[in-house]
Amino acid sequence: MNALSWLLPGIAVHGALWQLFEAKLQDWAELGLAWLTGKPANQVTQYDAQGIPRQLYRRHGLQYNPLFVALQARNGFARLGNPRKKAEFFKLTDWLLSYAEESDGKLLFPYRFDIPELGLRAPWYSCLAQATAMECFAQRSTLPGEEAWQEHCRKVLRSLEPGQGLAQTEAGEELWFPEYPGTAKNHVLNGMASVLLDLDSTFKMTSIEQSQNLFQRGFATYIKLLPGFDYRGFSYYSLDKTVTSRGYHQIHIRQLRKLNALRPHPVLQKYLRRWSRHDLIPVALQLFYNPRPKRIAAFLASLGVILGVAWLLSCAVWR
Repeated sequence: MNALSWLLPGIAVHGALWQLFEAKLQDWAELGLAWLTGKPANQVTQYDAQGIPRQLYRRHGLQYNPLFVALQARNGFARLGNPRKKAEFFKLTDWLLSYAEESDGKLLFPYRFDIPELGLRAPWYSCLAQATAMECFAQRSTLPGEEAWQEHCRKVLRSLEPGQGLAQTEAGEELWFPEYPGTAKNHVLNGMASVLLDLDSTFKMTSIEQSQNLFQRGFATYIKLLPGFDYRGFSYYSLDKTVTSRGYHQIHIRQLRKLNALRPHPVLQKYLRRWSRHDLIPVALQLFYNPRPKRIAAFLASLGVILGVAWLLSCAVWR
């Protein structure tokens, strides 16, 4: 049996899978590890008895994360024609409102677990979770008989205003919305872009001018700082120079595309082209441009599995 009969097809299949589905492969590996060991490499989603999502973290155990509850509600809004999805949307937004804390006319969604590696002690608050929940409340306020939810939306929006303890003022009129408070990771790129998109969507649904004002100030800051997130044509997760995974790099690309559709800008267009081009580089070469040890180990381990399967199949064919 010629070794090339199984070696080359195995390498080709492995390369194609990683090129097209790397982020999905990582998600499936997380689920598999959690199922086998009871602990994921990072986190996976599970559900409580009422169907509310909870995150199982490797380091922090099983926790309610208001961001993931809000994400599921927001993403289900487009499918309200399905009675089951509509009931789920109402259940999740009701849960968010009951979970929130009201303080000085603001609605806040606390994280009730510590993240020692980031210096975060419960309760702490995330602009990303606030903005995602705000958009959910804006969505609900557009439904017949649910107009009162616009006031809840305003209270969440108030938490994102300068001087309210969450948004971070930069030089002059610039404004950054930290995904994580404090100094460890207060400039996370995907979190900032998500808040901007949530603010724009909220304005379109509610016509609350403050959401548009905050978007404009945050957008100017995003444009100014974006070049600092470039890493050899790939992207940093945050300004502390943490190199992002390919999954997050692709999120950055999608967010750039959405923001540029809202407010075309040459800086957005430059990095959209640059980061998109580098994402198309074959993964085997990306490992040299963007050498992340866990990614390299996963790539080589999966290559070994694919080549083993290819060898067994070729043995069966050529027997």
